[in-house]
Amino acid sequence: MPGETRYDVKVRVGESEARVWRVGLGGAPIGGLFSQVTEGDALSTVGAALESGLRHLDTAPYYGMGMSEERIGKVIGGRKREEYTISTKVGRVLMPAGDGPPPGGEWSDTRGLTAAFDFSEDGVRRSVEGSRARLGVWDFDVLFIHDCDGREDEAVKRSYPALKKMKEAGEVRAIGAGLNSHETALKLAKAGGFDCFLLAGRYTLLEQGAMDEFFPYCTDRKIGVIAGGAFNSGILASGGRPGATYDYVQAPPQVLERARRIREVCEEEGASLRAAALQFVLANRAVTSLVIGCRSPAEVEQNARALRERVPGEVWDRLKSQRLLREDAPTP
Repeated sequence: MPGETRYDVKVRVGESEARVWRVGLGGAPIGGLFSQVTEGDALSTVGAALESGLRHLDTAPYYGMGMSEERIGKVIGGRKREEYTISTKVGRVLMPAGDGPPPGGEWSDTRGLTAAFDFSEDGVRRSVEGSRARLGVWDFDVLFIHDCDGREDEAVKRSYPALKKMKEAGEVRAIGAGLNSHETALKLAKAGGFDCFLLAGRYTLLEQGAMDEFFPYCTDRKIGVIAGGAFNSGILASGGRPGATYDYVQAPPQVLERARRIREVCEEEGASLRAAALQFVLANRAVTSLVIGCRSPAEVEQNARALRERVPGEVWDRLKSQRLLREDAPTP
């Protein structure tokens, strides 16, 4: 249940028929986010995630211009559907690089492809058909409208009706939006009809602004929240060491210092920062599930151990007393 750190269970997504595994694998890294991941390592990472209990697989056509979906598809192709749950995204359509905007610079290999925003019903359909071909699945547990910041009206008026039709037809069990902004997510939640949201990097040990309005709104209306980016793109995994990234760019000095202080509190109390970061997110009752980006089997094992690690209560007490964590933030 939301509010528990146990992760080897399935949980209901909002009031929809979807039930997803409590913790899962974020598929951006195996699509070559910022640095290359070999095919062998990617496939081993997905396999390790499933064996370790990280059985919700979250991906998107944009991740490596289809590479993430293809790699996940190769692993799940020989498995029973009940062994995993899966979500992907709509709102971008893949095409030859010469026919569209410049490909995203964050991907190590775009394979001659690019992705263009298309929130139309036709765009949603084409995106889903492409995902089906790459993943080898017909039905999805969740479909998210991807990165629609600044284009919320299109998402609500064009993409949402298309997804609603798919849900009514049994092609998907829950529909939502995947965003990096809790403010945008709140706008979409108020527009009505969404079962859930994937919120990346906005509820972590470093920031809890989603607690002000977004989480209470979702809790009151039984809207699911799938959290991503528990390490804020790396800084909470590295512990604020020089060169760490925050929100996908080099972390500013004040953020590095805050992360360093949080790490020191954890270490002084005999806990790892990684464990505290993951378990903190899961402790909030508003959070339905958590997806963790991994690029190797070793990272999967690190995170699986961190989920099982005991974090002393003194960690949370000290973080709050030193104003490194909100006083009203739920903790394990």
